[in-house]
Amino acid sequence: MMTSGGNSGGAVDALALLTAAEPPPQPVAVASEPAPPVAPLGLRPALASGGRGLVIVLALVQMMDYLDSSALATLAPDIQRTLHLSDTAFNAVISVQAAVFVLGAVPLGLLADRSRRRLLVAGAAAGVAALATVATGAARGLGPLLLARIANEAGQSAILPVHNALLADGYPLRARARIFGLHGAAAPIGTLLGPLVAGGVVALVGGTAAWRWVFVLCAVPSLVLALLVTRLREPVRGAAEIAELCSTDADPSAETAAPVSLQSAAARMLAVPTFRRLFLAVGVLGFVLIAVPTSFSLYLDRAFRLSTGQRGLVIALVEIGAVAGVLLGGALTDRFLTTRPERALHLMAATTALFGVLFPLALALPSLPLVVIGVVLAKGLQSIGIVPVYGLVAGLAPYRLRSSAFTLLGLSIFLLGGFAGALLTGVISDAHGPQFALTVVVVPACLISALVARSATGTVAADLSATAADLLEERDEAVRRSAGGVVPALQVRDLHVAYGSTKVLTGIDLDVQAGEVVALLGTNGAGKSTLLRALTGLTPTGRGTVRLDGRDITFSDPADRVAGGMVHLAGGKAVFATMSVRENLLVGTHTYAWEAARVRDQVAAVLLRFPVLAERLDQSAGSLSGGEQQLLAMAKALLLSPRVLLIDELSLGLAPAVVQDLVVVLAELRAGGVTVVLVEQSVNLALSLADRAVFLEKGTVQYDGPAAGLLERTDLLRAVFLAADGPALPVSLRTQPATR
Repeated sequence: MMTSGGNSGGAVDALALLTAAEPPPQPVAVASEPAPPVAPLGLRPALASGGRGLVIVLALVQMMDYLDSSALATLAPDIQRTLHLSDTAFNAVISVQAAVFVLGAVPLGLLADRSRRRLLVAGAAAGVAALATVATGAARGLGPLLLARIANEAGQSAILPVHNALLADGYPLRARARIFGLHGAAAPIGTLLGPLVAGGVVALVGGTAAWRWVFVLCAVPSLVLALLVTRLREPVRGAAEIAELCSTDADPSAETAAPVSLQSAAARMLAVPTFRRLFLAVGVLGFVLIAVPTSFSLYLDRAFRLSTGQRGLVIALVEIGAVAGVLLGGALTDRFLTTRPERALHLMAATTALFGVLFPLALALPSLPLVVIGVVLAKGLQSIGIVPVYGLVAGLAPYRLRSSAFTLLGLSIFLLGGFAGALLTGVISDAHGPQFALTVVVVPACLISALVARSATGTVAADLSATAADLLEERDEAVRRSAGGVVPALQVRDLHVAYGSTKVLTGIDLDVQAGEVVALLGTNGAGKSTLLRALTGLTPTGRGTVRLDGRDITFSDPADRVAGGMVHLAGGKAVFATMSVRENLLVGTHTYAWEAARVRDQVAAVLLRFPVLAERLDQSAGSLSGGEQQLLAMAKALLLSPRVLLIDELSLGLAPAVVQDLVVVLAELRAGGVTVVLVEQSVNLALSLADRAVFLEKGTVQYDGPAAGLLERTDLLRAVFLAADGPALPVSLRTQPATR
């Protein structure tokens, strides 16, 4: 586990850390030995703690979705014959609806991390889906069928990002996988009931159009569930972790946070090695998850000439194995995550690989009873391997990003394998039959997915502990504030940034008080500019926390940070060269461009401060001198009324007179209470302006203290002044011996 100080030691088991009985209010130190294992919580006490209604209602919503989908798969031959669709055309419908289910989760997942989640479930999973299910039964051709299925999946796309986040927050940490297993069991139960309902209705109604009534009847329960969902309680975000961690009155969830940006969430999650491998493993498995249900129904139709009712019965029997597998997977995953989390990945890899081998072998068996037995076992193995994914993602994702993290999981299923897998299976099935198609697709996809999942075993414990450490830091900060601690204008905790496999920043801690000027110094490549870009959201962070005036902005986008008062003046890159000075200034008012009076007053104020710009309003910015361009850049920054101003290379390449003008502006800003973080190549200039100096070397803080005190650290500054293109060593430093 890595602490906020960047130390490394023995990996602390994340779940044991999170479920300690009485955590101390001080920051948790790194243990030299793994924490003792913590026993998982039984399902009954977990339900008593979190309430039965939440998981039951959400499970029923998911069950109806899978009942609808499995009825569609069971009725595939009937629908194909009625609407005259080929295997490729029908699989295209399946692929598109899978795409909508996943892609529709993107805006819903983002909304879920920003707003009340139960209303999303009620609106999306019930009303829209119910009407679209009726439209499926009324379809008269490929186009109407496709539109109906698109609308249906758009309605159900809230399930993946919203359900799992609600369950993760609503139930105790040590029973999380069991809850996911219970909720997940609704999927195979719905898949089991779908064929029975489809077969029963078709047998009862009779005729070639009997399949249409199946979808009409399936729409009714969704409307009832909509009413039930609106009565659900809304769990506090991160409630499970907070309940285990916070033995004090300071509740981290009470901390205000800026809205989550999906881009920031994706970058943050994909920077976690274990999640990145899960993303890839599940994506490859998408070849199987999307294509198998429909192709298996076609296989039963063509290999054994089964009627609709007979196919429904076989598919229902198969799902018994899936129900048992999900429940068993939940129990095993809870046990592994509370003792040895890498074993959860071993479980996923082993069961996925076994499914990939056993399923095609089962299809090759000579009789239907043997096929059913083999597929039941294979589906049980597949279902066991799915549950660890949900448990791990819930543990790896910061609680504010849970819906976005599960959305990414769904995106990986579709983007990496789902869409292509369904189309590929359909094309091969048209040419060689469904059995051959399933064999060709399932075997390599499962084996590759298993290998990728297994490759994450070396990182999972550290990544889970890192998430726990971030939450502990949030708890400690809440404790500090509740005790009357000062809220800094800018606060950075354990910030990590990497470009690919290259680590640039490692465990940066920084507090900047309101009105303070901090000089950020270091050698070329030390990470100074990267730190500023990470603070403004332009460069994604791997872990850590950024707060602006006490508000968590770690996962917000750059526009939200600007609106919150953080402005970044990038050295040499802050003007639009082909635009006029006037146009550049108007662009600088983008956060309030609709307020004409304010725009006029603010522009007039900066022109009064920089009269040289007033003389060149219609001149292109690119034709200005370097010093004038920097003045224009500063003017644009001031138009945004910054409370925290981040300046990268203020004096680079500028004449002394221009530098002096900028120094005067900084002095005025400082007097006005603006907080400034300044990256500057001239150490003498930086230290003459700053109250405090922070020196970076190889991505870590080597000095943080009074600006004058840095002059005594020639062991640090010598590297700056001896750089190939750097200025000469000041006399004050030349006369001092180097220290080591």
